[in-house]
Amino acid sequence: MIEISRSKSWMKRVGSWYSDAWNYLANIQELITTLVSGQTSAATRLIVYTVKTAVADRQYSQLLPANTKGFTIQVTDGTAFRLSTEPGRVAGANRPYWTVPTNSSFDETDLDLTNTTLYFASSTADKTIEIFVKI
Repeated sequence: MIEISRSKSWMKRVGSWYSDAWNYLANIQELITTLVSGQTSAATRLIVYTVKTAVADRQYSQLLPANTKGFTIQVTDGTAFRLSTEPGRVAGANRPYWTVPTNSSFDETDLDLTNTTLYFASSTADKTIEIFVKI
């Protein structure tokens, strides 16, 4: 990678488009600096929800707090379950929904959610869903 000061002297020799190209490179450098410096909003708290699913194939839900940055959802004993952000999808296995396989969790990061509800159901009764929310 060429340092910008060296590329500036090179561009002076190539003609009139120097200032446009220089501004373009300066904007790219600023963007890269912003991305690398970690100025993205990181999670500051972790909230844990537990929801008991007493009845098999019944839809249960959890409203996520404002400014949710990410979440992980799983069943405590590793049972497979269905997950959606739309009501009426998981109870009757009405696609589209995500199937979270046995001994797995569903993880989403780099989000900015407000007023989002997770809907989930398990084919087995008496399970506990854990939701770890990063805000």
